[in-house]
Amino acid sequence: MNSIQPGFHETDRIRELHGGDASGLARAVPTGTLGRPEDFGAAGAFLCSDRARYITGTSLLVDGGSYAGLM
Repeated sequence: MNSIQPGFHETDRIRELHGGDASGLARAVPTGTLGRPEDFGAAGAFLCSDRARYITGTSLLVDGGSYAGLM
């Protein structure tokens, strides 16, 4: 099984939780931006495609570099 590990993506829910302005949250992400829902969708489409047929048992981080790894 493969899985996708999302970070913060610019969605209605994120904007709602941050009073309509999630720019402060974006500054906390190493890339300086929030992901777009399309970024997450593209990762899912790739993992479901024949191009990823030999990828198994992985967790794909789609988080703009937010995950710091093992400390």
